[in-house]
Amino acid sequence: MISRRFFLAGASGALAVAPLAARAAPSLNDMVRDPALQALGNPAGDVTIAEFFDYLCPSCKAIHPALKEIVRSDGNLRLVMKDWPINGDVAWYASRMVHASAALGVYEAAHNEVIAIEGGLTHGKVDDALRSVGADAGAVRDMLDVHLKAIDALIGRNEAHAKALKLAGTPSFLIGKRLYRRPMSADEIVEAVALARSGR
Repeated sequence: MISRRFFLAGASGALAVAPLAARAAPSLNDMVRDPALQALGNPAGDVTIAEFFDYLCPSCKAIHPALKEIVRSDGNLRLVMKDWPINGDVAWYASRMVHASAALGVYEAAHNEVIAIEGGLTHGKVDDALRSVGADAGAVRDMLDVHLKAIDALIGRNEAHAKALKLAGTPSFLIGKRLYRRPMSADEIVEAVALARSGR
């Protein structure tokens, strides 16, 4: 369970979480400020949105265009994508390859292309999506060979965080200090950001 006091909002509403002394790690900061996470949007934004997602999750794919637009139009949001590949080997492949593409400077573009893949996800479709943003799949696999241990460690921490939060699946969101254990609409995300900024 979480080691820092903050509020969790799920399908049943907001739940107060016990103070630091009563609970074990990880903390909220551990979850959203992991130095291995790629920060999208405004890295110095006043509110962080962290999404637990899977590249094979239909709801994750459906909300992503609206989430990108919310982050872009707001200008003061920090977005971190917490890979939780619970849908099998191809989801793991996609997460690993997208993270490996960061070493080539194309993480955000690669992520946006892979999550936008329509129909069934395959290794070939992932490779094609990477090529479409200028990252040769062979070069990305070379980077994966170099960084595999660190990438798998990051994904492992994401999974541990998901279990600590008792998430049932993807997508789930941490927005500010609140947890939403369910898919959200664009309007609900905007409302959650406003709530985070209000300090409530």
